[in-house]
Amino acid sequence: MKITTRLILAALFLSPFSHAEVKLGSKEIILDNDRVEVVRVTYPVGAQSGVHTHPYPYRTVYFVKGGRLQLTPSNKNEPVKVVNAEDGMILYLAGSSHNVKNIGDSEIIMIETELKP
Repeated sequence: MKITTRLILAALFLSPFSHAEVKLGSKEIILDNDRVEVVRVTYPVGAQSGVHTHPYPYRTVYFVKGGRLQLTPSNKNEPVKVVNAEDGMILYLAGSSHNVKNIGDSEIIMIETELKP
């Protein structure tokens, strides 16, 4: 529930002067303890995460159902990245602050694992 609230609040601040509705993805915590956090993230077509930060440096993403994602860093000096993920693909991504948007034509489902220091 906390994660959903954070995503909604983040989305509201993405475009405070726009009246366009922001479509958000959903996040379900599967496991969270003192060593690891595992979440299932679903992005319908056009949905986004809202700007958020991954505080832990070690993160893997497993794509249950792949698609086309746009990763927009909070730091405007860093380039926007597009990821074409296939089903079953695994990525290692360093901790960062960014927005994720499904720019493809199908729903994306991924399992994200972050190791805590």
